[in-house]
Amino acid sequence: MRWTPRDVAFALAIASALLAIAWPAFEARFSACPLGYGAKTTGPARARHHSTDAERDADVTTFANCAVGDAGAIKDITVSRHGRIIAVEDVPSTRFGVVLDCGGRALRSGFVDAHAHVVTGGFALDALDLRGVRSKEEFIETLARAIDAGKEKWVLGHGWDETSWGGETPSNAWTRGDERFVGAKVWVTRTCGHVGFASEAALEIAKITGAKTVIAGGIVELDDEGAPTGILKELATAAMSNAVPKRSRSERDEAFKRAFEYLLSKGITTVGDFGDIESLVAGADGYAQLWEDFETLERWDAVGDLPIRITSYMPLGDWASVQSHVAWNGGWTRENETAASRVRLGGVKAFLDGSLGGRTAAMMAPYLDDGSTSGHLMYPRGKREKTLRKQATLADAAGLQIAVHAIGDAAVEQALELLASIEAANGERSLRRFRIEHSQHLTAPIDGQPKRFKRLGAVASVQPAQIALDERSAAEKLGEERASRYYALRTFLENGVPLAGGSDWPIVSADVFAGMRAAVERGDGHESQSLTAEEATTMFTRGGAHALTLDGLVGTMAPGAFADFIILDSSNDSSSDSDIVATYVGGKCVHGRCLNGA
Repeated sequence: MRWTPRDVAFALAIASALLAIAWPAFEARFSACPLGYGAKTTGPARARHHSTDAERDADVTTFANCAVGDAGAIKDITVSRHGRIIAVEDVPSTRFGVVLDCGGRALRSGFVDAHAHVVTGGFALDALDLRGVRSKEEFIETLARAIDAGKEKWVLGHGWDETSWGGETPSNAWTRGDERFVGAKVWVTRTCGHVGFASEAALEIAKITGAKTVIAGGIVELDDEGAPTGILKELATAAMSNAVPKRSRSERDEAFKRAFEYLLSKGITTVGDFGDIESLVAGADGYAQLWEDFETLERWDAVGDLPIRITSYMPLGDWASVQSHVAWNGGWTRENETAASRVRLGGVKAFLDGSLGGRTAAMMAPYLDDGSTSGHLMYPRGKREKTLRKQATLADAAGLQIAVHAIGDAAVEQALELLASIEAANGERSLRRFRIEHSQHLTAPIDGQPKRFKRLGAVASVQPAQIALDERSAAEKLGEERASRYYALRTFLENGVPLAGGSDWPIVSADVFAGMRAAVERGDGHESQSLTAEEATTMFTRGGAHALTLDGLVGTMAPGAFADFIILDSSNDSSSDSDIVATYVGGKCVHGRCLNGA
């Protein structure tokens, strides 16, 4: 096995977590930092921080009388000043330091959302919400009200789903002749994020005029007369995004802050951030914005203003910039007397296909309801796929983790072939953790591809709350037999494939409880693929940590882990985010009704 510098760094991180477990026994002898990165202190400074056991005890925080674990046993959780768990133990006779009383309420590990788009979610919280629209008429009236309220401004929204009103996709033919829409600039994306609807005025601004408008990797839907209907798919959405006025740095910062508050309210303490969707679909033109957003997070983290842990992924096409960035070379190693860094670079991501809802998910056979297409591979066989393999092989050789978006069964197949070619070129690597995002549709037999996931060491990064998006139309688009092989969560687990839970927010809500219910209850006619409640919880805790290469550090209440957890309004496990009393990151309250100290 070949060890890259990144492998060595990760092995050191695991060793550091083990050291943190044993740290209390060594703290009096060595430097203050449990990861060992600080210089050893001597003289007055050492005496001030480490001179006596009593002073060390005073540095800790004890979360007392907490119902911990499935049995709800009453325990005390001791947290170091560095924000790590020192011990989870039966209630002791004597407590030191600050004592925060849970009052018998449940304390659970904070959730890990392995896949979200943080700043895009923040923008969506302030945009027109179309997820509840249930008819063509309601869609038109909702847009008209927003146009009237905004006057000369753009109307931006998200979440429409034509399957909610019978399947007819929006068209400018719906509003032609309606004075309310004359000159109105409207751009609203479908719930899948891969399709959008633009008004005639918006299309004109974007210079999307008809059949002569060719956008590489994109689809402009035309009517019978060759005029654009307003429906844009895949990279054609980038042309519209580029026409929308750019948001300022302050607007982006506010979107991030809204997103943090929202995620923490859902009990999410660690998130895998795949970047601003508009910047991603812009290709290389979006790289600068993605890096600006990441470096904003770094600045906030450096001064202690980042309330959540974020692992960021950049586009595969920009892998060399990730390799050379100080945040990659340094890893997640900044830890001092009071805190540890909360932001890091995780790796790179590529889109292999689109979405089922937009009929752009790449399938092995044509769609049942539209035999003219079998979807859209972003890297079709030939020159484009060779480019994908070259970039991915170089990125892997540099030690970067790779994630690929693959929804259709043909895209999943391409992902597995890509991983096999990487392994053939670079050899086996225990810490590779190749992620296949969504892993939604599988070929027959249903366990064929999962067996290859296991053999190649791939992680299935899934978003169970999205089951509801496709259950109304999967059989219609694919037929019953193919539809029976989607979201095959049970089959993945039975074949030993690691499952990481996420949301892909704002594609759906980041409500983890809703995601776990979807995985357990299904309700889509494929209950044989359901998980148990324990398996679903693991998917959004230790499973997410595994996908982010943060095993033992997040998603667990074990000693040595970061003290990231939620307090629930009962002694039992909750089934709703409304029961979250408070969210803690690094032992500090970052959301909700904080416990009072004693």
